Amino acid sequence: MANQWATANHALDYLARADQIPHRTDGEGVLLAHVPPSTRRLLDLGTGDGRLLALLKIDRPDLESVAVDFSPTMLEAVQQRFADDPQVTILEHNLDDPLPQMGKFDGIVSSFAIHHLADSRKRALYQEIFEVLEPGGMFCNLEHVASPTEKLHEQFCRPLVTP
Repeated sequence: MANQWATANHALDYLARADQIPHRTDGEGVLLAHVPPSTRRLLDLGTGDGRLLALLKIDRPDLESVAVDFSPTMLEAVQQRFADDPQVTILEHNLDDPLPQMGKFDGIVSSFAIHHLADSRKRALYQEIFEVLEPGGMFCNLEHVASPTEKLHEQFCRPLVTP
């Protein structure tokens, strides 16, 4: 099956519905809380339009970052988002391929990207992530997985009720 992320329609469709992913903002909040404020150099794998990186930079404006994606539509969006931020390097790279040499990072994040990879590539990528993490560095992956039952899937998709 061909990877559809290289097509503009597929990428734009995702961006149009990104805010409707169940519990996404909850997951982003948890991820943000686990990335130490002291993080100096961060890698964002499958950055998309840079949404997660932008959230991280709210209270870390001087964070040196490398944003990785391969979708032309997403690369254009992330370039526009960070056009005035010299601390963000944007790198075209397909996660199906081994990570290029980029140096070490004390933080690595990913959001809704790694699940697209074949299981064998996921395992290899996790090893590559470990190899480029500084000792004591943090890897945070916001992801969704298949629910074990249809009932749990339906429960997950229902909006949270807040008191």
